[in-house]
Amino acid sequence: MIRFYTCVIIFIACPAISGAYAATISGEVLDEKGEAIPGVYVELSNAGKSAVTNEAGHFTFAELVPGAYELNLSYIGFEPQKRTVTISSTSHDLNIKVTLVEQVTELNEVTVTGKTEGQELQESVASVAVLDTRDFYSKNINTSDVIKQISGVNVRQTGGFGSDAQVNINGMSGKQVKFFLDGIPLSYFGSGFGLNALPVNMMKRIEVYKGVVPVDLGADALGGGINIISRKEYISYLDASYSVGSFNTHKANFNGQWVNTEKQAFLGIASFYNHSDNDYKIDVEIPDTGGNPQPARVRRFHNKFANYLVNLNAGVYNKSYADRLVLSMRYSGLVDDIQHNAIMSQPYGEATYEESTTGVSLEYEKQSILPRTTLKWYGGANFTSGYFQDTTLNAYTWDGQANYRRTDGGEISTSGNLLDLTSKNAVSRLNITFNPWSKGSFTLNILSSWFRRVGEDPVAAGFYGEDYYSNPTELVRNVMGLAYEHVFAKGLTSYTAVKHFAFNAEGYSIQNMEFLPHSQSISNFGFSQSLKYNFTSQILAKASYEYATRLPDEFELFGDFTMVKPNPSLQPEQSHNANAGVQFSSAKLTAELNGFYRLTDNIIWLRTSQFFAQYQNLLKAMVRGVEAEVQYKPFTFLSVKANATYQDIRNRSRREVTGSVDNRYFDARLPNIPYLFGNGEVRFTKENILGGKNSFSAWWSAGYVHDFYLFWAVDGRKDLKNTIPEQFIQNAGVSYSLPENKLSVALESSNIFDRKAYDNFSVQRPGRAFYLTLRTFINTNQNNQ
Repeated sequence: MIRFYTCVIIFIACPAISGAYAATISGEVLDEKGEAIPGVYVELSNAGKSAVTNEAGHFTFAELVPGAYELNLSYIGFEPQKRTVTISSTSHDLNIKVTLVEQVTELNEVTVTGKTEGQELQESVASVAVLDTRDFYSKNINTSDVIKQISGVNVRQTGGFGSDAQVNINGMSGKQVKFFLDGIPLSYFGSGFGLNALPVNMMKRIEVYKGVVPVDLGADALGGGINIISRKEYISYLDASYSVGSFNTHKANFNGQWVNTEKQAFLGIASFYNHSDNDYKIDVEIPDTGGNPQPARVRRFHNKFANYLVNLNAGVYNKSYADRLVLSMRYSGLVDDIQHNAIMSQPYGEATYEESTTGVSLEYEKQSILPRTTLKWYGGANFTSGYFQDTTLNAYTWDGQANYRRTDGGEISTSGNLLDLTSKNAVSRLNITFNPWSKGSFTLNILSSWFRRVGEDPVAAGFYGEDYYSNPTELVRNVMGLAYEHVFAKGLTSYTAVKHFAFNAEGYSIQNMEFLPHSQSISNFGFSQSLKYNFTSQILAKASYEYATRLPDEFELFGDFTMVKPNPSLQPEQSHNANAGVQFSSAKLTAELNGFYRLTDNIIWLRTSQFFAQYQNLLKAMVRGVEAEVQYKPFTFLSVKANATYQDIRNRSRREVTGSVDNRYFDARLPNIPYLFGNGEVRFTKENILGGKNSFSAWWSAGYVHDFYLFWAVDGRKDLKNTIPEQFIQNAGVSYSLPENKLSVALESSNIFDRKAYDNFSVQRPGRAFYLTLRTFINTNQNNQ
């Protein structure tokens, strides 16, 4: 177990030797209001070096000898500037601030084109879709609502706001798809950070990787990953919003930051609170006085959800010893009423789960810590308390009535539960980039994590005669990746990577009231190769292959002690993944066509029953599919977007594995997985509609999912089979914002035609809903000069 952390400890000591090799000139470029200017071209003319300022307006030149240097700065719309700086033999590092003056020139028409950081990533060798979330800051929208708009991505939720969300990317779903926040696994931060309820106001953009996941993320993902990039502007600002809507839904966000540009230090807060009663109407059956089920339309009655976060951070930037050094402290959690079982056949009226997490982390980043070497490190620890209550003897019907009482147990478990859970986890992520020459770069990434959980349950202990939950479960994981990227002549780029996955798990299960301890250690390798070729400035092609491994996580191995039973003997999943596609991009039209192939063995699948669920190793499956997306902007004020995905997922396990008497299920389509779906949006945006710099926007969007079977298509009569029906859900909204977004208001409606909506069999999602969102954004950077 100790060997997992050896590399991390060695490299953490590296910052102590920064700056020992050569002099450095670094600086910050601002406009006349004191706001950072990204994209400024900075040339160190007599040294033959150049750079472009990053989003914070920073630039750095390293490995310089003492002497006089001439800086030339230029940017469209600003007066060019020259400055002479001198490095003496006694001072190795210079830090300067440059203010550019805006050009005053009358032009008939100017067209400025350029690529954002997200566009450059999307045109990189990675198979990735990038969404800029800043357009969603004024809307009532969650991360899961945003990513379902991407081609190849489908999101299925088990109810209303805050319910469990399962993401499918190119045929891979559930925990085969990994989620990250700035490269750190999202699960590490606790349930309050769930993708299903995370507000977009905390984010700058969302990166969706399909197939090969770069080593930077340190993932054992099987079919893709979603990386959320948080906001890191070095400006002073206040961003607050409040949304109110149907089903007593309230969402409040408060984000702010104070920056001292002289001392290059900042203090920040990111916080939110969300609540919903989720009391939307559903169609169910309720027993009459004779005990016969009768159709009824009722409101959900025990379905409240709330989650919250307060994250405080303080740090410095653009220092000689660190480009970024941040200490963060946070408190997050959730309160969740458990309304029903996995297939919504049994309502619950009192079972609840609560959780709170306290965490601390340190983040460090330094370019040129060694010649041509960049280091990034993240380390943190979390302490989580969970509380699961299931002690009532009442049995509820869908009208909220308790019609009879049991003599023992709870609504969910036969023993009943009054369970306190205590979890501790720690994570370390080390990322080193080395550029030995201009056309190539190496990346080493090491992600190590530790998890331990114990519990206490006097109610279950009274039933079993022993408190099994007091036994600890422990999981140590280590993912190491090494990649090399090389840019060849004539538009060809190659990315080669190898990964090593290891874990050690100590846990147990309870079967027939017997305590069964389990222990296992696993070590596996993975490999990937990606290629990109630019035919022209507008057309590029990509192809990739990966042999991937995914290790089971703590919840799959040990369960959640509520709805999911443990299975500590789970084996890793393995998959051969291949992607190929072509992209076209012009000023008005962008289009993308991709094909994908997956062959996966030892699939970890969540098997559900009326009361419980459990992760199990099951089938081998093959996925073949194609996705397409088109975005067209005929005018500056109008944009149209549409995408579609077809994925054919087939069983490749013979009868000897499945236990079937014949091979009738071989090559049969896997049930309960959508195979045809798509999205579309039309957006109208008009600037200066009433004079000034205000903005008006109106949009319509829709999502389509073709119907699919709950069980195997080869069994039974098709007209009698359980089916998740065809879905075509439409949404619309309008927004208006004052200059610089100092105040904006948005009115939205989801499921505007009140269609019955299902992501999972018999689990009904909300009907028509309305939301009003108010937001204010104040940039106060000019007050901190």
